Amino acid sequence: MEREILIEHFQRQGFALLDDDINYNQIALATNLLFERDSVIKAIVIRETADSLPDSMIQRFSQSARIHSKTLEIFFAFPSKPTVKILNSCKLFGVGILYKDTHNSVQTYAESKQIKGRKIIAAIPKTQIFFSSRQHLEERKEGETIIDDQRDSLKVPIFPMLVENDQQYSNDIRKLWPIICRCMEDCQYVLVILSGEYRKIIDRETRRALEYYDPDEILFYIKNDKQTKEEWKDLIEFVIQHNVKYTDYFDKRDFKLKFNQRLMKIIIKLHKDNGVQFLADGL
Repeated sequence: MEREILIEHFQRQGFALLDDDINYNQIALATNLLFERDSVIKAIVIRETADSLPDSMIQRFSQSARIHSKTLEIFFAFPSKPTVKILNSCKLFGVGILYKDTHNSVQTYAESKQIKGRKIIAAIPKTQIFFSSRQHLEERKEGETIIDDQRDSLKVPIFPMLVENDQQYSNDIRKLWPIICRCMEDCQYVLVILSGEYRKIIDRETRRALEYYDPDEILFYIKNDKQTKEEWKDLIEFVIQHNVKYTDYFDKRDFKLKFNQRLMKIIIKLHKDNGVQFLADGL
């Protein structure tokens, strides 16, 4: 979005454009524009594209601290309406979104949190769990639902990573393994679910996970039936040799209970490691 459009928009609202040499160290990103009205400061970072915005940049911007006697509001400005993924990430971290519509007017897609009166509390970084299992396995969908529900209820940025949801996948088997490797590198945990018939790609994913993750970062679930134990015998033995503990489950309901318990331990650890109070301690 052009600077001139933003300047005109905020000046119509009574905001004054601050000089370029004014530098607030409390703002976590270098801004393109600063406006002020009645001790309210709006900090704007202009993006050249509406298609991509790293979550790490959103999180960093959200960690801007209070400015003495001021109220700070932080925004990314886009040349057009950004993707829903960008919207969800910005809303999660309290960063506002501005964009230019077809009439060259500035629209607000997401409101900024107001940073005032105190320093922003410590934040939990985005955490992703890579899913390795048969694509249409019921437990795979159940695990995704559990993570989504806990993220929404506890307001913690934890997300499932399913290869089939990657925009570059498109059912092209030639692209599958490079995408798997890249997705794994973006994740902090891996969930392996072994059930029923052997699949070579899951075996390969699991062996790579053993190289890439620490044992306590691998969530390993095995369906407790004869077929599964026979089909996956070699891999199970290989995993045990690498000091990875596995959890037996009997059916989807049993998996739901046990995976939810393990996920809660991860969430509590994320709070503790990042100095954030876990409000559900009494549960």
